[in-house]
Amino acid sequence: MMRRLSPACLLALALSLGGCFEPSVAWEAAPPQIAGGPPMAEHDAIAASRLSTSTTTTVVRWAVCLPLLLVGGWSLYWWLQHRRRAELERSFDAKAPLRDGFAWVLGQVELEPGDRGPAIRVAITQRGRHWRGKNGWFHDWKETSREVSVRPFWVRRFDGSRVRVEPDEGVALHDALSRMQQSSQFDRVRFAELVPGEVVHVRGTLFGVSRAQDSAYRGGAPEPVLRPSRGTVMVVSTEPPGATSELRARHHKRWVLAAALLAVVVPMTVFPTATLLAFTGVPVTATPVATRHWQQWVKPKNSPGFWVQHYGVRATRTLEGRTQVLADECGGTTFEGVQGGMFPELPFVVSRLSDDVVQFGYGPQLTDGRAALLALFAVVLALVYPMAALSGRPWYVQRRVIDTGAGQLPVLYSTG
Repeated sequence: MMRRLSPACLLALALSLGGCFEPSVAWEAAPPQIAGGPPMAEHDAIAASRLSTSTTTTVVRWAVCLPLLLVGGWSLYWWLQHRRRAELERSFDAKAPLRDGFAWVLGQVELEPGDRGPAIRVAITQRGRHWRGKNGWFHDWKETSREVSVRPFWVRRFDGSRVRVEPDEGVALHDALSRMQQSSQFDRVRFAELVPGEVVHVRGTLFGVSRAQDSAYRGGAPEPVLRPSRGTVMVVSTEPPGATSELRARHHKRWVLAAALLAVVVPMTVFPTATLLAFTGVPVTATPVATRHWQQWVKPKNSPGFWVQHYGVRATRTLEGRTQVLADECGGTTFEGVQGGMFPELPFVVSRLSDDVVQFGYGPQLTDGRAALLALFAVVLALVYPMAALSGRPWYVQRRVIDTGAGQLPVLYSTG
């Protein structure tokens, strides 16, 4: 079975397929050029299918650098934040003596003798729907309401002492949605329940510890009480301390690495020539020796086709005793000027690494097609990253729980 590719890999693969391939067309010798001809204007050095150097720089900055910096910076911030929270939660000592004030209490849930049912119950009502797409049936369940019911309970610590917990309806229960009740094909309720016997850690403000310690020598000493802290919610979690924060830290860490990988993959697959010239290119001038001209048939969807004219120029220069041959596509004005013998010198940008990495003009340039791919990259990244960040959160930090899947919703048959 093939391993499923991540969205980042699929996007990079699609981008690497962009661009066009130049056909093999014979070169024709250029006539002698007139010495002292007019200088080459920058707009004349741009092929019809390319952007200017300044526009290329703008596209790369806004469609590649800025999105990746935002994704990488935001992910890095939350990676460090969640990692710090995870370390803080794991650092508390469950066996340490209790003290009044903010506290974490770890132990086993207990109710009043004779009580039944959960100490905390979160009921999420969902409405379902299904639809048929190109690849079959799909469905989703969207939360329509959420009800939280609570009552006081006790946490028996592992040293035998007990702490009374008095949550309010704003409590955050970190537990699995372990039970479901479906009343019709399109209506169901999912439950997260804190039941006696479960091991939990509870975060809140502790009261009455000093009073309980002062009267410990007498019978019937009052038990400490844990209540929600002012300005923040009480957290009751059946997960190990730091587990939620560690999960979120790993999620954002993967996006930091993905942003770094895309920062390398996208330039080297979508616009490798412009990338190499931006870092290793030097501007030179060379004498034109040949030209060529070809046509390409373009047929957009739902419109008649048309021919696109392309022009190329070849030039030579002497470098350290050897002849350097430079060739690239150029604009129609340049082609006609060389044919008329008007340009004794033409501008090129050539890489220090290889004579084959070269572009005609005064700086690196993108083709229209590659610029469109980069714009698509920015749009896809702007959509994929928030969706991935939101979908990766556990249900108890989501404002609205939505479950999706393949297939139709099952029909429920009454047995009455």
